[in-house]
Amino acid sequence: MRDMASSGATVVDVRSTGTVRIWYRSEGWGVIDSPDTPGGCFAHFSHLWNDDEIPKLGPGEVVEISGGFRELFEGETVDFAWEHVPPPGQDGYSFRASTVRPRGRQAPHRIIRQYKADSAGFRLQMGPLKRPDRNDD
Repeated sequence: MRDMASSGATVVDVRSTGTVRIWYRSEGWGVIDSPDTPGGCFAHFSHLWNDDEIPKLGPGEVVEISGGFRELFEGETVDFAWEHVPPPGQDGYSFRASTVRPRGRQAPHRIIRQYKADSAGFRLQMGPLKRPDRNDD
Protein backbone atom coordinates (compact mmCIF):
# COMPACT_ATOMS: atom_id res chain seq x y z
CA MET A 1 0.00 0.00 0.00
CA ARG A 2 1.33 3.43 -0.92
CA ASP A 3 1.54 6.57 1.20
CA MET A 4 -1.93 7.99 1.78
CA ALA A 5 -0.86 11.66 1.88
CA SER A 6 -3.29 13.67 -0.20
CA SER A 7 -0.76 15.65 -2.25
CA GLY A 8 -2.40 16.58 -5.51
CA ALA A 9 -5.79 15.23 -4.45
CA THR A 10 -8.90 17.30 -4.98
CA VAL A 11 -11.02 17.33 -1.83
CA VAL A 12 -14.75 17.26 -2.48
CA ASP A 13 -16.72 18.67 0.44
CA VAL A 14 -19.79 16.56 -0.31
CA ARG A 15 -21.22 13.67 1.64
CA SER A 16 -22.15 10.67 -0.47
CA THR A 17 -23.93 7.45 0.37
CA GLY A 18 -22.50 4.13 -0.70
CA THR A 19 -22.29 0.41 -0.09
CA VAL A 20 -19.21 -1.47 1.05
CA ARG A 21 -18.18 -3.74 -1.84
CA ILE A 22 -15.32 -5.48 -0.04
CA TRP A 23 -13.45 -5.08 3.24
CA TYR A 24 -10.03 -6.65 3.93
CA ARG A 25 -10.24 -6.92 7.71
CA SER A 26 -6.66 -8.13 8.19
CA GLU A 27 -5.31 -5.23 6.09
CA GLY A 28 -7.75 -2.56 7.32
CA TRP A 29 -9.01 -1.29 3.98
CA GLY A 30 -11.75 -1.82 1.44
CA VAL A 31 -13.84 -0.33 -1.34
CA ILE A 32 -17.09 1.64 -1.23
CA ASP A 33 -19.37 1.75 -4.29
CA SER A 34 -21.42 4.86 -5.03
CA PRO A 35 -22.74 6.54 -8.20
CA ASP A 36 -20.63 9.57 -7.14
CA THR A 37 -17.37 7.55 -7.24
CA PRO A 38 -17.44 5.37 -10.39
CA GLY A 39 -15.11 2.39 -10.16
CA GLY A 40 -15.11 2.46 -6.35
CA CYS A 41 -13.69 4.57 -3.52
CA PHE A 42 -10.71 3.38 -1.45
CA ALA A 43 -11.40 3.45 2.31
CA HIS A 44 -8.90 2.86 5.13
CA PHE A 45 -9.76 2.03 8.75
CA SER A 46 -8.29 5.41 9.79
CA HIS A 47 -11.06 7.11 7.78
CA LEU A 48 -13.82 5.53 9.92
CA TRP A 49 -15.43 7.81 12.51
CA ASN A 50 -12.47 10.19 12.28
CA ASP A 51 -14.20 13.54 11.83
CA ASP A 52 -13.97 16.14 14.61
CA GLU A 53 -13.23 13.83 17.52
CA ILE A 54 -9.53 14.57 18.08
CA PRO A 55 -8.97 17.76 20.08
CA LYS A 56 -6.93 20.62 18.65
CA LEU A 57 -3.50 20.75 20.27
CA GLY A 58 -1.49 23.70 21.44
CA PRO A 59 2.28 24.05 21.76
CA GLY A 60 3.82 21.30 23.87
CA GLU A 61 0.69 19.13 23.82
CA VAL A 62 0.29 15.60 22.47
CA VAL A 63 -2.70 13.30 22.16
CA GLU A 64 -2.82 9.51 22.63
CA ILE A 65 -5.65 7.47 21.13
CA SER A 66 -6.18 3.84 22.08
CA GLY A 67 -8.83 1.19 21.59
CA GLY A 68 -11.73 1.30 19.20
CA PHE A 69 -11.14 -1.34 16.52
CA ARG A 70 -12.72 0.08 13.37
CA GLU A 71 -13.96 -1.96 10.43
CA LEU A 72 -16.66 -2.10 7.78
CA PHE A 73 -18.80 -5.01 6.64
CA GLU A 74 -19.52 -6.03 3.05
CA GLY A 75 -22.98 -4.82 1.98
CA GLU A 76 -23.10 -2.18 4.73
CA THR A 77 -24.50 1.28 3.86
CA VAL A 78 -22.17 4.17 4.71
CA ASP A 79 -22.10 7.95 4.49
CA PHE A 80 -18.72 9.24 3.38
CA ALA A 81 -16.78 12.23 2.11
CA TRP A 82 -14.20 11.63 -0.59
CA GLU A 83 -11.46 13.17 -2.68
CA HIS A 84 -10.39 12.58 -6.28
CA VAL A 85 -6.84 11.20 -6.50
CA PRO A 86 -4.83 11.90 -9.67
CA PRO A 87 -3.35 8.93 -11.59
CA PRO A 88 -2.20 6.38 -10.63
CA GLY A 89 -4.74 6.82 -7.81
CA GLN A 90 -4.83 5.22 -4.37
CA ASP A 91 -3.99 1.54 -4.90
CA GLY A 92 -5.60 1.73 -8.34
CA TYR A 93 -8.73 3.67 -7.30
CA SER A 94 -9.43 7.21 -8.53
CA PHE A 95 -11.27 8.13 -5.32
CA ARG A 96 -10.25 8.00 -1.65
CA ALA A 97 -12.54 8.42 1.36
CA SER A 98 -11.64 11.14 3.87
CA THR A 99 -14.35 10.29 6.42
CA VAL A 100 -16.66 7.26 6.63
CA ARG A 101 -19.60 6.75 8.99
CA PRO A 102 -21.53 3.47 8.81
CA ARG A 103 -25.29 3.89 9.14
CA GLY A 104 -27.12 2.32 12.04
CA ARG A 105 -24.24 1.74 14.45
CA GLN A 106 -22.15 3.84 16.80
CA ALA A 107 -18.44 4.40 16.74
CA PRO A 108 -16.41 1.91 18.79
CA HIS A 109 -15.34 3.10 22.22
CA ARG A 110 -12.01 4.90 22.08
CA ILE A 111 -9.95 6.52 24.79
CA ILE A 112 -8.47 9.90 23.92
CA ARG A 113 -5.89 11.28 26.36
CA GLN A 114 -4.31 14.70 26.07
CA TYR A 115 -0.89 15.34 27.57
CA LYS A 116 0.92 18.58 28.31
CA ALA A 117 4.70 18.66 28.22
CA ASP A 118 6.55 20.04 31.24
CA SER A 119 10.23 20.23 32.19
CA ALA A 120 10.18 16.67 33.58
CA GLY A 121 8.72 15.18 30.38
CA PHE A 122 5.05 14.43 29.83
CA ARG A 123 2.35 14.28 32.44
CA LEU A 124 -1.29 13.33 32.07
CA GLN A 125 -3.93 15.95 32.72
CA MET A 126 -7.51 14.76 32.54
CA GLY A 127 -10.03 17.38 31.53
CA PRO A 128 -9.31 20.80 30.09
CA LEU A 129 -5.70 21.81 29.84
CA LYS A 130 -4.48 25.02 31.41
CA ARG A 131 -2.81 27.27 28.91
CA PRO A 132 0.47 28.98 29.92
CA ASP A 133 -0.96 32.31 28.79
CA ARG A 134 -3.93 32.02 31.20
CA ASN A 135 -3.95 32.18 34.96
CA ASP A 136 -7.02 30.24 36.12
CA ASP A 137 -5.82 29.69 39.71
